[in-house]
Amino acid sequence: MPDWLPPILGTLDIAAFAALIIGVLWNARETRRSTYINLETEALNIFRFEAEHRAVLARIFNEPEDRPVELDDEETVVANNYFLQILNLFEIAVRLRSRGNLDPMIFGTWVSWFLEVSEMGWFRRNWPDYRLHYSPDMRGIFDTYFRTVPDLSIPFEERRKYFFEAAAKQMKCRTVRKWLDNA
Repeated sequence: MPDWLPPILGTLDIAAFAALIIGVLWNARETRRSTYINLETEALNIFRFEAEHRAVLARIFNEPEDRPVELDDEETVVANNYFLQILNLFEIAVRLRSRGNLDPMIFGTWVSWFLEVSEMGWFRRNWPDYRLHYSPDMRGIFDTYFRTVPDLSIPFEERRKYFFEAAAKQMKCRTVRKWLDNA
């Protein structure tokens, strides 16, 4: 082998390694982007479900805290399906965030949605039945919040603060912890 060939091969090895690292990083970025797009697309499907079942869901969304709505069996299935679909997406968001595969800013927007759901009486009453289907991180967010805020008598601004604190602590997420500072 000529004397000049080993340095060139060494340089080629370094270049190949650098190209490999760049490819891995690019692939990870594209995977995160694709995951985010899929998550948002599934959220749109929930919005469609909500629109298709607006008559039932509007009653749940607008129920007075002191007078829960009465639903027949078919309406109960619609209500449960709505909340379980949302919870399944939340679970995915929580898992992705815990693995570092969901940007903390995007996760913060999902925490806002978590809060909206936690404010609904139907969800609050049915959470004990739903909770065992979800991860400890998911349960930790809602369980902590419901222990801290057992009813909606506390002003919304305080409830919102408690919810974001519960989510930030459970997920060890500084972005969520500071989310309301910029609100």
